[in-house]
Amino acid sequence: MNAKCYRTVFNAVRGMLVAVEESARSTGKGRQTGGQAGTSAASTSTAARFAVLPVVFGAWCVLGVSYTVQAQVVAAPGSGAHVIQTQNGLQQVNIARPNGSGVSLNTYTQFNVPGQGTILNNAPGITQTQLAGYVNGNPNLLPGGSARIIVNQVTSTSPSTLQGYLEVAGPRAEVVIANPNGILVNSGGFINTSRATLTTGVPVFGGSGSLDAYRVTGGQITVQGAGLNASNVDQVDLIARAVSVNASVYANQLNVVAGANQVDRSTLGATPIAGDGAAPANGIDVSQLGGMYANKILLASTEKGVGVSLRGVAAAQAGD
Repeated sequence: MNAKCYRTVFNAVRGMLVAVEESARSTGKGRQTGGQAGTSAASTSTAARFAVLPVVFGAWCVLGVSYTVQAQVVAAPGSGAHVIQTQNGLQQVNIARPNGSGVSLNTYTQFNVPGQGTILNNAPGITQTQLAGYVNGNPNLLPGGSARIIVNQVTSTSPSTLQGYLEVAGPRAEVVIANPNGILVNSGGFINTSRATLTTGVPVFGGSGSLDAYRVTGGQITVQGAGLNASNVDQVDLIARAVSVNASVYANQLNVVAGANQVDRSTLGATPIAGDGAAPANGIDVSQLGGMYANKILLASTEKGVGVSLRGVAAAQAGD
């Protein structure tokens, strides 16, 4: 009856049970493997606030129900990315082969992360993940050819919703989600990620294929509900014409840049450009229900006549 089900183990990063292959082990106080190095900074107490579907996988296995997610990630025609399914039913993106600058550009008509999470496969060979147990290597990658930066760019008119964790399988990498139509975060997070950028801008690439900047003319990033848990990520950038924070955001270094700008990826320096349509009332709006908690916080709203509304909490050990 249960032949097609997977063993469930407790995942400390998510504060919940997840389905894994029989050979996988639960994460606890024992020695961590190299594939888990990017997640060690996330505290169980913080992640528990973002736990979703606590025992659903376990209950389904008891009932003998196989689990399959609906398509949330759809690669654009001609994209180098290929979307498949892991053995426990999560969507897995075999990312495009990176260029000489280590940048993997992946384009989509739809990019949403459901509560169960999604895998970005940056591993040339078989590797272990937090969310999906062991996954096979990405056939798009050469041996030793993992990406440094994984760009996920939406080229359609569909906004993105992040309701779960996005995990990089294999070597830790910087993750960019770029969607000019807007990004909604509700219980979102990252695993094995060095830097996470959410932007409504269009990526700007240099002559060598390097990721140089983001060109923002519109779009809003909204954080609501169960918020964004990026406490295990070195740096988080929210770059949009408008950013609305109606829930908690946890990060180590949090940078919020609002306005119609071309924003330099390295320095976050913003050069004003013409925006599409009317300017928002507030470039950055932190409501009474919202809060930002980080070691360092940078808030920058550059558009003329557009201010910052800070009614919630902005708690930082150092910052602006």
